[in-house]
Amino acid sequence: MDVPLGPLQELLPFYAVVMILALATGLYSTLLQANLMDMEKMSAYQSRMKEIQERRKEAKEEGDDDALDAIQDEQMDAMGDQLGMFKEQFRPMVWIMFLTIPVFLWMYWSIGVGANAEAHGTLGSLILPLVGEVAWTDSVLGPIQAWIVWYFLCSMGFTQIIRKSLNIDISPSAN
Repeated sequence: MDVPLGPLQELLPFYAVVMILALATGLYSTLLQANLMDMEKMSAYQSRMKEIQERRKEAKEEGDDDALDAIQDEQMDAMGDQLGMFKEQFRPMVWIMFLTIPVFLWMYWSIGVGANAEAHGTLGSLILPLVGEVAWTDSVLGPIQAWIVWYFLCSMGFTQIIRKSLNIDISPSAN
């Protein structure tokens, strides 16, 4: 990972390198989720579960025990659908992790996290919102270090911008 990212780290400040990495991971994760998840299937699962829950609520209000038993059986059958929905969400997650873990390992190595580790470049300090100036390895939120917080802040922001600009909605709509 240092072959493509090392020269980038020499050209730009480290916070900008992390921003570029967050932008890249946000872009490919959004595109993978949009292309590998079948939103129609997920919407069908979601609407079926919503419809079953509404019928269960009505049967409960009416005190219809036979209908409640039938709905309970239907819910048990729908558990297979729930497994299918989790499978739809899991497929892009594997690819996203396959591509994101090396990025995290490179940042971990580059920052020099650990007792005897040294940074592999000029890092400087970082100014985080609501925290102020911190070193990259300082704990910011409990044991979570500043570099992870900075990456997640950038990644969440860029991912939202990418989704809005490409008009990609990865949440199933129950119609």
